[in-house]
Amino acid sequence: AKAPASPAKAPASPAKAPAEAPAAEKPAEKPADLKTATRKQVEYYLSDENLCRDEFFHKKISENVEGWLNISFILGCKKIQALGVVKEAPIVEALQGSHLETKTDDDGSWVRRTEPLPELKKSAAGRHKEKKKSTSHDGGVMMKVTGVPADVQWMDIRDQMKEVVKDVCKSKTPVTFVSSINEDRECFLAMDVFDQDLQFFEELVLEVKGTKLETVICYGQDLTKGLAKLPRHVVKKREQKAKDRQKARQKPIVINGQKFQAVGALRGKMKEIIHNRSDGEEIPSESPDYGLVCAVLKYHPRAEAKMKEMTGLKVDKNEGGQSRCFWIMRKEGGEDISTKKCLEAIEANPPYAES
Repeated sequence: AKAPASPAKAPASPAKAPAEAPAAEKPAEKPADLKTATRKQVEYYLSDENLCRDEFFHKKISENVEGWLNISFILGCKKIQALGVVKEAPIVEALQGSHLETKTDDDGSWVRRTEPLPELKKSAAGRHKEKKKSTSHDGGVMMKVTGVPADVQWMDIRDQMKEVVKDVCKSKTPVTFVSSINEDRECFLAMDVFDQDLQFFEELVLEVKGTKLETVICYGQDLTKGLAKLPRHVVKKREQKAKDRQKARQKPIVINGQKFQAVGALRGKMKEIIHNRSDGEEIPSESPDYGLVCAVLKYHPRAEAKMKEMTGLKVDKNEGGQSRCFWIMRKEGGEDISTKKCLEAIEANPPYAES
């Protein structure tokens, strides 16, 4: 009876060694960081900021009567995959304590917002795909009006558009061209240029004779169709306006008292500040770099919320570990912030240096 007792004790020692290794404190910290990164990423996917332009998620949530989104769709997102999350359970666990609700049933795991869905911005997908071609509207925004009622003529649309833009466009001819209404009950309009015109028309609500008409900024095939209808003298005018606007973009800008030849130079400076610092290195609050970065971050569309209770700035890898960026530091924790949206906002409304 004593013989088998001896070999039974032999595996006891090696069995304890691997059991103790994962219990060490440092390895245990990684799951907590992973949970936080996962929670923040999922919360972003279901935020107003993302859903107002994320056509796919917006559609999936809208299709569910109770507003639930199957977590399997989230698993297909690249940033979630970059975190190494491949199953639904870790996402459900990470969302414990979140403002988002979760449930699990026979069809899998689900997540939903507690607030109504934001309105999906018109042509969100089109604007994203045609972003690099946004200079096509430098000579004036080309628009398409659809669903025109039978009792509305092209003159009615032109006159109402003039009325809508009279406070923002000082041109004597704010509407440079209107096409006839085709058999699909749609027409094209070419507008003269004015500051923030693209943003203005993205948010436009056009009402003619008591009917709200759908207006979209033309991209892709619609843009090609619209431009083909323009008379030669209107085309020449648009081309000159585009040249003038593009030339104006080359004017120096001033951010936090520092002058840059163009937004591209400012973008290069942001990259330089990141490149010159190691991961986790704080930017001294008394340095010119600190003031410059803060000034740029104030152009972020959610700057007020992002910079609330900010105690400092540092350079580090983003939450997904894929790239290096700026981090807003707070007494408790912090979050990474991209300058991409900030620079886009500056480019849309440049703080030009006084001549």
